[in-house]
Amino acid sequence: MVSLSPVSLPNPVVLNRVYTLSDDISAMQILPFGDSGVRLSPVSRLPRGAQIEACGDGFDSQTLKVCYEGQFYFVFLQDLETQKKVMAAAGRG
Repeated sequence: MVSLSPVSLPNPVVLNRVYTLSDDISAMQILPFGDSGVRLSPVSRLPRGAQIEACGDGFDSQTLKVCYEGQFYFVFLQDLETQKKVMAAAGRG
């Protein structure tokens, strides 16, 4: 279990940034645990084409909280930087 107290899983706060992934990226789903805690799933992947919405701070300076299909995840900022570079190179960012 990860101690992120107090942590709740509210509706995402819009931070005006939506990414459409041009490739799979690593993510850790934030799962409710007990009455007031959360735990993180093992590292998994969010698929190419997924639209993720930035909705909060990560658990450290290298991560960001996002919402994908109504579920919350932490993703690595480095992966999102790579996404922005791919979009810029394609003339879409």
